Amino acid sequence: MYEFEILRKVDNAKWNNQLLNCKYSTFFQTAEFLTEDGSDKYPLFLYVYNKRGDIAGQLGMTIIKTKTGYSTSTLKKIVEIASKLGNRGTWVSGPIIHTEDIESRIKILQTILRALKVVTKENNLMLIGGYSPPQDYLVDEKYKNEFQKEGYQINNFETYVTDLSQDIDSLWKKVKKNAKNDVNKAERENIQIKEIENKNDLKNFELLSQTWEQTKGIETKDPFGSLEKDWRDYKVNIQNFFLAYKDNKLLAGLRIGRFNEIAYTHKVINAYSQPANVAGPLLTWHAIKWAKELGFNTYDLSGGESEPKNEKDSKRYSEQWNSLLSYKRKWGGEEFPYFHFIKIINKKSHKLFKILSKPDWMFRNYKKKHFQKPIKSSE
Repeated sequence: MYEFEILRKVDNAKWNNQLLNCKYSTFFQTAEFLTEDGSDKYPLFLYVYNKRGDIAGQLGMTIIKTKTGYSTSTLKKIVEIASKLGNRGTWVSGPIIHTEDIESRIKILQTILRALKVVTKENNLMLIGGYSPPQDYLVDEKYKNEFQKEGYQINNFETYVTDLSQDIDSLWKKVKKNAKNDVNKAERENIQIKEIENKNDLKNFELLSQTWEQTKGIETKDPFGSLEKDWRDYKVNIQNFFLAYKDNKLLAGLRIGRFNEIAYTHKVINAYSQPANVAGPLLTWHAIKWAKELGFNTYDLSGGESEPKNEKDSKRYSEQWNSLLSYKRKWGGEEFPYFHFIKIINKKSHKLFKILSKPDWMFRNYKKKHFQKPIKSSE
């Protein structure tokens, strides 16, 4: 009943216009976002057609050939060797299914899963996985069971979504007191927010991103490696960038994905040049107001992994997610679940990949833990 097509290139306007027929499609699935520069990754576009030839489903994904972001250039060589063990296929906020009929949705999903088997074979995948769309409220147990039948593991995630149909005063009332205090403090300190307007502004964002990555133990040789792509995404209105300054000193930055009246916090970066930096909260509130003023329907603050049920993973979860999710809960958004589907194709290669990648991960974590942030004065 349903057939699929797998393409390396698509007509961008046709692909994106079709996405707009689905209320939960986001910028992650746009043709422009998926199209990358360089030889370390490439996009694939999956169409599903019904018997009349109409588009019934879509999934945009990325095939990653080489891992990016390393703790040191020395360990980079080891991880590059590990990357030769197999490629990885990933997607975010998909699949997009163009019907709300439950039976038809399952059949379309089954067709997408058949297509992913072909993708796996033709692209030498060691691992494949992706995240469901948080605004797809029809993802149920039957839907998840289709992935499980194909050997995918499922991890629970959660995100925080603000309904922008509310007036600005109502939105502010839902913000937690400590977040309000940070915003008010930032305004008293005369921190200024600037939306980027040219490539020089974007270069400042990219340089700050390099500084921020260093605090996470990541070494980036070329801070402008994604400059041209980010600039193209900005020009076609699927991403916006904001910078926070105090006394002409750049303190923080925010990248927002935008598409289909959904705004999404894509990246928040901080210089950590001052103790108790309140530029980040001011950027968050500014972005919510900005999306409201532009007539967006929702602002997705993004999220993270749901709290594990077993104590074994509690420490790892706490270190990785508690602080981040605590911040996201401050802004009054409603919590929505979404899911990470992941399938290891070649277990031996994946195990060896993890072994070879472990030294880089350990040293990155060490650098992250020993990064010296400014200490607040006792005066």
